[in-house]
Amino acid sequence: MSDGNGSNIPESILKKLKEKGISNSDIRLKTIANLDFYGNPSVIWVFATETRVIIIPETGFHEETEFELSRISKFRIRASIGSAYLQAKIDDYFVDLVRFTNALRYRFSRLTVQLDLLRQGKSVSDEYINEPHPMTCSVCGFPLQAEKATCPRCARQGAIMFRIIHLLEPYLHWVVIVLVLMFFSVGLNLVPPKLTQILVDDVLTTRKHVDWLVWIVVGLIGTELTRALINMTVGTLTSSVGTLITYDLKQKLFKKLSRLSVDYYDQQSVGTLMTRFSSDVEAFYGFITQVGQGFLLNLFLMIGIGVMLFLINAKLALYVLVPVPLVMLGTYFFWNRIYPLNFKLWDSQARVSRFLNTVLSGIRVVKAFAQEPKEIERFGSIAADLRDSQRRVQTSVAKFNPIMAFLFGLGGLIVWYAGGKTVLENRGFTLGQLMAFLSYTGMFYGPLSQLALMSNWVGQFITAAHRIFEILDLEPQLKDSPDAIHMPEIKGHIKFEHVTFGYDPYQPIIKDVSFEIKPGELIGIVGRSGSGKTTLINLICRFYDVQSGAIYIDGEDIRDISSYDLRKQIGLVLQEPFLFRGSISDNIRYGRPDATLKEILNASKAANCHDFIMRLPMSYDLYLKEYGAGISGGEKQRIGIARALLYNPPILILDEATSSVDTESEKKIQDALSVLCKNRTTIVVAHRLSTLKNADRILVVDNGRIVETGNHQQLMEKKGVYHRLVIMQTKLASIETEVK
Repeated sequence: MSDGNGSNIPESILKKLKEKGISNSDIRLKTIANLDFYGNPSVIWVFATETRVIIIPETGFHEETEFELSRISKFRIRASIGSAYLQAKIDDYFVDLVRFTNALRYRFSRLTVQLDLLRQGKSVSDEYINEPHPMTCSVCGFPLQAEKATCPRCARQGAIMFRIIHLLEPYLHWVVIVLVLMFFSVGLNLVPPKLTQILVDDVLTTRKHVDWLVWIVVGLIGTELTRALINMTVGTLTSSVGTLITYDLKQKLFKKLSRLSVDYYDQQSVGTLMTRFSSDVEAFYGFITQVGQGFLLNLFLMIGIGVMLFLINAKLALYVLVPVPLVMLGTYFFWNRIYPLNFKLWDSQARVSRFLNTVLSGIRVVKAFAQEPKEIERFGSIAADLRDSQRRVQTSVAKFNPIMAFLFGLGGLIVWYAGGKTVLENRGFTLGQLMAFLSYTGMFYGPLSQLALMSNWVGQFITAAHRIFEILDLEPQLKDSPDAIHMPEIKGHIKFEHVTFGYDPYQPIIKDVSFEIKPGELIGIVGRSGSGKTTLINLICRFYDVQSGAIYIDGEDIRDISSYDLRKQIGLVLQEPFLFRGSISDNIRYGRPDATLKEILNASKAANCHDFIMRLPMSYDLYLKEYGAGISGGEKQRIGIARALLYNPPILILDEATSSVDTESEKKIQDALSVLCKNRTTIVVAHRLSTLKNADRILVVDNGRIVETGNHQQLMEKKGVYHRLVIMQTKLASIETEVK
């Protein structure tokens, strides 16, 4: 049987290929489908040469077929329930080639791209097809939270613990103080049983030192008081250190997130990232307090108590250790069960966070379409998964604890029997020694039980720590080179030179695009939805890097320019500008926090938003709610333009800035833009083509290519794509006028 990705071709398949006159060197592409057309599990080989596509079954009910590549005009994937089909368009009809489960959907989507490239006579990559999904571990197949993230299954837990200890370095002096106090605390814990032995043997039983009673009681009180003070100090220090570490982690985490590229946020939801900041980071606080007040203290206590037990009676001490191997074995099995359950629990928590973030952000849409019952049902399903995950974890803990308690109780009973028998037989073992021994035994099993239960909170903590380090270890896809060019003053000369780009490198959206924008020009970009207009904007802002070709700003490759210097000099006005929670003045001065009130007022007046702001209660000091709720779309847009105007960038990009507002608001926005666009390079992506009549040039984008270039008059005379778009919009506008 062959492997899952088609890397090793069986001899039986090679023989059939040879019969068709195909050698191994002729094969350009190959992979494996895992279903026959009846839906049965099968192994179906797919091969492509320079001229043919060949289907050969290794197992299953599937006929050998082959097609001439010259007869195929297109490849595609047709989805069905639980599976999909690879299809080829032959003589105007789509033909099913093979069937596969959705687990192979990613691989076959890549195959279709490669087959189309092969059909066009372009270079192809067989290795690319069979690469594992970037969101899964290449070793074990475990789903990852981000591309190239560390796999939680394959990550070494020891390495994670070492990194956690490394976080304590800035607070090493406090850690040393805590350790010293712990040693004192352990010593004080060992005193009461010894005093109890003296009290029983020398005061209560033999009455040799009756006058010691008061001093022994005073000693016990002093010991308890000192121990309480030490524990209070240790608790205060560990809480402080835990708080400082969580603060540092949140700072590092936010700094890393702010530096990651836009493509990372394409994959991650806000709810998931919020979970990292809340429960995951707070797990570090729990870890420090557990270690400081639980793990280390219990470990030192076990060592100290163990020494005392052997000093009192070595034979009885061995009986005390009888449950220990069973406890260690039980803890090992419990860890192996609880660790993966904690990952499932975290995933369920993250799903709830994602759902709430999505639905609550879009609550107006939910209510507008009366979908509250549907969303309540969806939440019930997701919450049920969380409930079941929590139940599995808590049930495992609930089963484990009584078993451990029984084992510890069994050890105590053994000591009672053996020790009591020794006392009764007068074999040099006094009642006071037995009482002290039993006290130490109870003290020994207490820390041991806590250490046995440690696997639960350690499992939860390691899970959280892995997710934190997963983000901290991520490297931005777009990084400045060490010798990046600093350009504090950009003139605004932009040049695209044979640029090709796709969010999936093998499925390009922008295809061999070249154009040039001179400083101070007003350039319009138009085209149908999905043609690549916004992608061009993303590339100019360097949210993504091109796969081939280059983009130049003032003659320098955009990849060689400092990202900070580049984005500092690009102003971006989106279709729906994001307004932060805060005052209107804070939103306007967002790009220039040091702007004066006079500069804010001038920018607002130029953006045609000063008048409506002054009519608002508290005017510029009005505190905006979430997403700027309470003001209209056109008013938000004008505030966004005022923000860009105050920022005063040499390059201004307007992405559908007037597409979602009414005619009156559009006129006011256009007036604001006429001021904003002066003396700067301006790129306007427009849905309403009437806004581009005064543009120096208009670029018409279709299917990722620049198909027409010219000003409004020139393009109308060409009667091409732009002319057709203008005519369509004119007809729609006239229909709307008639309706009104």
